[in-house]
Amino acid sequence: MKKLSSCLAAVSALAVMFSFSGCAVINSHSETKSYGTLVSDESLAKVEAGVTTTDWLVATLGAPASREQVDDQVEVLKYSSSQLTKIDSKLIFVLDTSSKREVRRTVFFECADGVLARYWVEESKTS
Repeated sequence: MKKLSSCLAAVSALAVMFSFSGCAVINSHSETKSYGTLVSDESLAKVEAGVTTTDWLVATLGAPASREQVDDQVEVLKYSSSQLTKIDSKLIFVLDTSSKREVRRTVFFECADGVLARYWVEESKTS
């Protein structure tokens, strides 16, 4: 009888150990892809209305996504970027999830007579 109790206790302990160890195994993977030209906050800190030129913006940031001539003197440069992050997580025997997050950022530079007059940032996040 004592041997049977010991065997049952050992089998129970192994079953509990394997079920918990299966739950403890986590596999997580994330992948981020970037598109367009990101104008960072650090880059924006370097521009100054009335001082920064259109030529400097293009030389430093690269070609904009679009350039719109508003009138003879005013031009708007548009820089757009998108960052897509996909996260896959697995908790063995319990949970398997996948999520996506996208951050879109567009920076507009309004220049008059070749000099920056003002700029603004539009940003959106989706999950």
